[in-house]
Amino acid sequence: MTLAHLFKAQAIFAWLWVVMIWVAPEMAIQGSGWELTPNIQTMFEFISVPFFMLGVISWMIPTWAADNLKQVGLVSGVGLNAVFVVVTMYHVSIEAVNFDPFNTIPIVIFITLFFWKSRA
Repeated sequence: MTLAHLFKAQAIFAWLWVVMIWVAPEMAIQGSGWELTPNIQTMFEFISVPFFMLGVISWMIPTWAADNLKQVGLVSGVGLNAVFVVVTMYHVSIEAVNFDPFNTIPIVIFITLFFWKSRA
């Protein structure tokens, strides 16, 4: 798997979340231990737009970054994904959400793969 393929895989993962938010919001939210209310569903639908754009950006990064792909891999693939994990762990630690392995473990795998491929 190349770094370009890894960015595309991350885009697909983001788009999977967008589809779940619109098609199966109960499934998307159950890992957090929350109850789906109309307000949360509205918020989820709003959040799906930036998630969709994250997917588009991730899909396009290999084309846009060209020779700087390794640097972008370290900054976005490792750095920004690490922020997602830190924020998630903070919310788990204050018991605002339950630990959701479907959300967190794939991101940790992405961080590891981005680090590995960006350093090669």
